[in-house]
Amino acid sequence: MRTVLLAYDGSDNAKRALQYIIDFAADASKALNVHVLNAQQEPVIYGEFVTPSTVEELNNGLLAKSHHTLEEAATALQAAGVAHQTHAVLGNVAEQVNDAVKRLGCDTVVMGTRGLGGFTGMLLGSAANRVIHEVSVPVLLVK
Repeated sequence: MRTVLLAYDGSDNAKRALQYIIDFAADASKALNVHVLNAQQEPVIYGEFVTPSTVEELNNGLLAKSHHTLEEAATALQAAGVAHQTHAVLGNVAEQVNDAVKRLGCDTVVMGTRGLGGFTGMLLGSAANRVIHEVSVPVLLVK
């Protein structure tokens, strides 16, 4: 059995990565187990007037958004008959993907990329670029 981590943010490129996995699963000789991960970046909060309950509300809102995004991928995978689990987490995307690969025993990461190009990608940074350098397993980027 192959264990794949799909980093899924609901974007068009992430949807294409999801479709790639569904198509691959249909043709694969080995069963496929997919872990769908949505990582929401925690807010950076400045100031002395932020209460712990405010931070908790913000984090709960981010996790609710994450669960909503994951429902779309889960529905498509379920309809295709692909075994899957969803994971909503808070934190840096690359760090969370790396942690999930280790924790879940994934042998491949699949994710969409916006393909900003060299200069723009270098200026803005790229989640996909950071994932490639963080994880120890192959990363398949879908544009």
